[in-house]
Amino acid sequence: PVKEGLLVERATKGGPAAAAGIRGGDRVAQAGMRRIYIGGDVIVAIDSQKIAGQFDVNVLLNRKRPGDTVTVTLYRGGKKMDVPVKLGERTS
Repeated sequence: PVKEGLLVERATKGGPAAAAGIRGGDRVAQAGMRRIYIGGDVIVAIDSQKIAGQFDVNVLLNRKRPGDTVTVTLYRGGKKMDVPVKLGERTS
């Protein structure tokens, strides 16, 4: 089991993560007043830097430029894998 990381709820169709094969959740669960998508990949590192949550992702990706490629380490179905992701333009 993964102790910390970022659960991918959704990977935007046509976006860099989806193009790299990163998968979002396929089931909906209730967490308090919020509905979340579960069953997606869990990102644990980007370029070998540990990820504990969205803040860490933002900090790391803000150091990169569109067109850069990062290595995303994730767990899917209990298996660890490294996925290269070519970054796209930032969205608002």
